[in-house]
Amino acid sequence: MSDVAGLGIDIVDIRKMKKTTSGKIGKRFIENTFTKNERICAGKNIAKLATNFAAKEAVYKAFGTGWIEGKDVEVLRNRETGAPQIRLHGKIKRIAKERKIKGVLVSLSFTDDYAVAAAILIR
Repeated sequence: MSDVAGLGIDIVDIRKMKKTTSGKIGKRFIENTFTKNERICAGKNIAKLATNFAAKEAVYKAFGTGWIEGKDVEVLRNRETGAPQIRLHGKIKRIAKERKIKGVLVSLSFTDDYAVAAAILIR
C-alpha cells in the first residue's frame, strides 16, 4: 500500500514568465532551469514552460526543501498518453531515496493567464 508523503501546489503568471524568459537573461534562465528535453518539448510555447516551472516548484514544495536546482526536477510527457511525469536528478533524487519516495504524481493545467501544478509524493 502506498502512502502520501508530501503535497505541493504552485501557480505561475504566464505574462510574468514571458517577461522572465525574454532577452539574453531570459535565455540563460531557460538554459539553467529547464532540461534539454523540456526545452525541446515546449519549443517557444511560454505556457508549457510556465506549467513545467510550476511543476518544479510544486515538487520542491511537496518535499519541503525549497528550490534546489531547476534541472533536478524534470517534467516529461508519456509518449502514448501525453500525461506528465516527473524524473528526479541530483540532490533531490538523493533526498527522495533517503525518504523512500517511490514516485511523484503530478497534475498540470493552464489558462491564457496562469499555469498551475500539483505534486504528490508517494512512499
